Amino acid sequence: MVTQCIDGRPQEAVVPALGLRGPQAHVNAVERKELLERIFLDGSRVVVFQGPAGHGKTSLMLQARDLCIRRGWAAGWLSLNGSDNDLNRFLQHFRALIREIGEHAANSGSKPGFEVEEGVITSTSDWVLSQILQIGCPVAIFLDDLHDVTGRATLTFLRAMLANAPGRIRWFLASRSVPEIGLPRMVVGDQAPVIQATELRFTRAELARFFSLDCSPPLNESELDRIFEATEGWPAASQLYRLALRSQPIRASLLSAQNCHLREMSGYLVENVLTQQEAHLQTFLVKTSILERMSPQQCNELLDRTDSAEVLDDLERIGLFVRRLDPNEDCFSYHALFSKFLQEQLAATFPEQVIGLHVRAANWYRRNGRFEESLHHFLIAGDYDSAGSVFDEWAGDLILDGFLATVDHWATQVPVEELAKFPGLVIKVVWALAFLGRNHKLKPLLSLLKSELAAPHVAVDQAIAFCMVSILEDDLRGSLAHLEGIDPKSLPDERFRAFGLSAAANAKAYAAMCEGNYEVALELLTRGRVLSEHANATFTLAYSLAKTGIINFSQGYLREALVSFHSAMSDSRIYITESVSKACLACAYIMALYEADDTEGALEQFAQYRQMIEDAGLHDYLVVCYRAIARIHDKQGRPDDALQALEVAERRAFSCGWSRVINLINWERVRREVLAGNLDRARSIAERIEKSQGRQASETWISFSEESEDASIGLARLLIHDGRHDQALKLIQRALNNPSVGKRVVRKIKLHLLAAMAWQTVDDNHAQRSMCLALELAAPGGYLRAFLDEGPKLVQLAHKCLRLQADLPKSLLGAQALDFLSRIVEVSGARAPGVSYLVQQPFNAHDTGSIQKSLAQGLTKKEAKILSMLTAYMSNEQIAAALFVSRDTVKYHIKNIYGKLGASNRLEAIRMAIDLGLTPDQ
Repeated sequence: MVTQCIDGRPQEAVVPALGLRGPQAHVNAVERKELLERIFLDGSRVVVFQGPAGHGKTSLMLQARDLCIRRGWAAGWLSLNGSDNDLNRFLQHFRALIREIGEHAANSGSKPGFEVEEGVITSTSDWVLSQILQIGCPVAIFLDDLHDVTGRATLTFLRAMLANAPGRIRWFLASRSVPEIGLPRMVVGDQAPVIQATELRFTRAELARFFSLDCSPPLNESELDRIFEATEGWPAASQLYRLALRSQPIRASLLSAQNCHLREMSGYLVENVLTQQEAHLQTFLVKTSILERMSPQQCNELLDRTDSAEVLDDLERIGLFVRRLDPNEDCFSYHALFSKFLQEQLAATFPEQVIGLHVRAANWYRRNGRFEESLHHFLIAGDYDSAGSVFDEWAGDLILDGFLATVDHWATQVPVEELAKFPGLVIKVVWALAFLGRNHKLKPLLSLLKSELAAPHVAVDQAIAFCMVSILEDDLRGSLAHLEGIDPKSLPDERFRAFGLSAAANAKAYAAMCEGNYEVALELLTRGRVLSEHANATFTLAYSLAKTGIINFSQGYLREALVSFHSAMSDSRIYITESVSKACLACAYIMALYEADDTEGALEQFAQYRQMIEDAGLHDYLVVCYRAIARIHDKQGRPDDALQALEVAERRAFSCGWSRVINLINWERVRREVLAGNLDRARSIAERIEKSQGRQASETWISFSEESEDASIGLARLLIHDGRHDQALKLIQRALNNPSVGKRVVRKIKLHLLAAMAWQTVDDNHAQRSMCLALELAAPGGYLRAFLDEGPKLVQLAHKCLRLQADLPKSLLGAQALDFLSRIVEVSGARAPGVSYLVQQPFNAHDTGSIQKSLAQGLTKKEAKILSMLTAYMSNEQIAAALFVSRDTVKYHIKNIYGKLGASNRLEAIRMAIDLGLTPDQ
């Protein structure tokens, strides 16, 4: 239920999505006054209701929701299930919840007070939180049945949400077990009280109120004492008692019986409650127990009757563990305890009908477009032919909508030999596993793909799937063989075919990039985006954006690449998908940030996407990311962390069989040893690298991970530091003369730098000439790390070059290149002659003392005031009106605040201010 309370008057919004409103409260529900007072007394941000089924978690949550509404909060309810283990599906459900809350709040007259910043890179959790904060009043989020969510990705996301949510968002969670979402730390900090099973049970007074609502004849105090002792206050058992007491013989038996174990008592009660019902009603209950959610129409078809609506209404009215899931719709479910008992009765009473009931249910769900439930029932019935057919029909849309983990989940439920009957389905499952990086699960399916199963109408899809698998196996050249005769210029009507052709266009673009044909690559990437958008498969957008940025990077347009990556990473379409493509985009951005010497920005992105990159990063992307991270650790004096980063990348490469990646990681180890002066160790590592797998300078096929660091460059560097300058120069010159260099500006920069270092002790003029060539190429883009990563030898050469250019009547370098050279010398720690520099020290955003000092000395009074107003979640427009300044002036001050606090977005600045106690009242 999504509600909003204005001036104390709760109202209700229409939410079409199932599970958003919350179930209907039972008419005989007892108000849990004591527990509610405790929950709302301390204003905890998170409240957890934890206990087994039947302990009244949902009922108490519904009462807490109603109380939030009466207090003027917007309230949103989401009933979770297994589908939410797919993070992308959970995000879809959660966004629908937020949207409905926001629409109702706006319709109720509430105006947004928090400004969502466009074009700002932030975490997915912060982006979602900003959407909630945009609602113009405090918000309460209720998540029921959280125990059904076990997927690491969804739990990690929820952990980040709970940890970073501000106080005006309150969370109420119901679960049979304590979920792994970082609650222990919040419990210790008194931020997340856990209402456990013993506390959820009725007190003696609450039990008396419960039985006073509907019990005839009334119970006396002695009888109440006996029931309280027997049920131990367990709400479900109390309800069973209330129903069983309607039978006078059972009433007498129960109230005079000796005490027995609670579980034995509950079983006895359930059995007696069921036997009290008329025979036709017992049959209805038992046979419909296979349904998690049921509607009158569904029950009518399942049982060949026409009165299911009346039956369900009666069951709800008498409280026979039937709950209406939506106040405005006829959708019901049985209580978990009662459902389990009924299913046991079904298996015992009508064993020969169980399979038929599941098949009928499956067919009803299929006709109504509810494929997940249909697949579930077909699989229980063992009807794999129908299950495969439904899965095949459904899987294409799942992939295009980005619900890849759902495809993976259901694929594991269908035996491989049954999947083999559906070649189109096998192709779709392969796609999902490829995008998820589940390489270990692909092997049994690849043999199916390679067999003669594919029908002619899926041959193109099969070829493109083979192409993608070859790319996953780091066989890009081999992948192109599968695309012969496939033209991505067509625009098919079928969504999945358009999606496949977009992937084919991207694969061909990748190959063109390796050949240095960047114009062709860009044209193919554009075509791929058109096809992807035509298929409405925007989750693959990150691949195309990553490759486009990499082309800019390779051609010398580092600044343009950074803008492109920043724009892509701040695109809302990127926030709502989690896949290999997003991991690849993050890797490419980290590479570019590092090259521009923005090490803090690179580390921030890595921290945000680390798990995703480690689990799903592809070969070339993995190399450029972990190479950059290792170098940052070395730069900051953490060599052990640098080695660990390389080992993580190597483990991933070993597990995927990427020998080329392993070699590139080892060449990075060679570079580290060379710069550390450990030439013997460097030679030893180089000798272990398989020469047959190393890229040679004569080859025309060079991936972007190898442009500045391949076998040729690694060997040339080793030769230079080993004093074998002539051999190094021959190797470098051969690489420079290779036609494949073409527009590979980054490769040229590195080769010219190594040439300068090789010439340094042989011919100073040649050394300076090579240095100047590298500077002219690097200056427009600002490729700082290409120079600094070569260590002291290159820094000395740069310093010498700067002195020589200063002594010449007319510098050989252009103004831009000369300024860039000065910057290299400055960043390296050496001072250029006659140049004044102002170096701003980085602000430590996690050092409270530094923050206090900055607030005292760095922020102006107006900035401090604006920061205080930000903590009240005021928009820029509201702040401008309050301060009598323009909106642009507010934006200018906020940007300054971010810079002084070291915050990257509005939520980070607010959290810092709140931690300091800088509230709106100050």
